[in-house]
Amino acid sequence: MMVIETQPRVRRWGPATSQLVRHLAVDAEPINQVALARDLQVSQPRISQILRLLANHDIDIEHLDDPDQRRRLVDLYVRYHRPYSVSESLFYALDPAYEQVRQVIEAANRQDVRVAVSADLAPDLVAPWRTPTLTVVYTEASLNLEPSLFVPALARGEATLLIRHVSDDSLLAPWPTNRPDIPIVHPVQQMWDLYDLGGEDRIEAAERLIAKTLR
Repeated sequence: MMVIETQPRVRRWGPATSQLVRHLAVDAEPINQVALARDLQVSQPRISQILRLLANHDIDIEHLDDPDQRRRLVDLYVRYHRPYSVSESLFYALDPAYEQVRQVIEAANRQDVRVAVSADLAPDLVAPWRTPTLTVVYTEASLNLEPSLFVPALARGEATLLIRHVSDDSLLAPWPTNRPDIPIVHPVQQMWDLYDLGGEDRIEAAERLIAKTLR
């Protein structure tokens, strides 16, 4: 099982670093800095700077076809990534998790707001392991939910839904699945949310998710 080192939190990565690490963690192709700069819409010098940063963390940039190296990237992501949140809102609802997410997506479509679903529900579409109980949904703007369906919660332990409005558009890029009606975030971000939500069963779910994604 992947071991995440415990240490004081340090300065978090910027969005470009997090986006590049998500890309590299699941892509075994040789690095092409020009293509990466184009795909991530950042400058090539910025790509070079991030790669030097990763090398300073003992990542062997020339051998990312090695799953162990890509798992090290995932370890770094857990330690240094933090979503750039504008706001977070907790809600409780009685409907099953998939129905709650469907209702959120429908509300987002009506309000023309992009969303992407993360743990607990998203991993159930990629590497099923546990029944979703609290699901994080990333949004590009504030989202108004039907008050008769979703009641504000005071703590995560009471909530079934966490709406996270973020300023980093790259987190909203959908990961392909056989459920196009449910846009989900990148698996590495799903794993981050599993760790963030906490619990031994979520740690096991994160391990299974990454094992399948890096396979």
